[in-house]
Amino acid sequence: YRSAKASLIGDVVVRYSSAGDFGLTFSKGPGLILLTVRQNEKFVRVSGPLARGSWSGAPRNAPVHLRGWVSLRALLLGEKKQALVRQTVGADSFTFAF
Repeated sequence: YRSAKASLIGDVVVRYSSAGDFGLTFSKGPGLILLTVRQNEKFVRVSGPLARGSWSGAPRNAPVHLRGWVSLRALLLGEKKQALVRQTVGADSFTFAF
């Protein structure tokens, strides 16, 4: 993950269901969760230090600093078989190596 102010490498756990539910946990080693995203088509909840607390609501209403994280559901659900996935939203860049 790279933003205008930080660059972080960490572990990501991605979960999804056939119903479209999505979960992402970004951590820096065991026990240090930096961000969690729980999302479906109509609702998202983001929490953790990188989220600056927590936020929940409709994905289209996500605060600017969370829009990149909220965009990952569509990206990762559409790229399930790719070994390398990249996305840039505003000042946030994401690179996933699976």
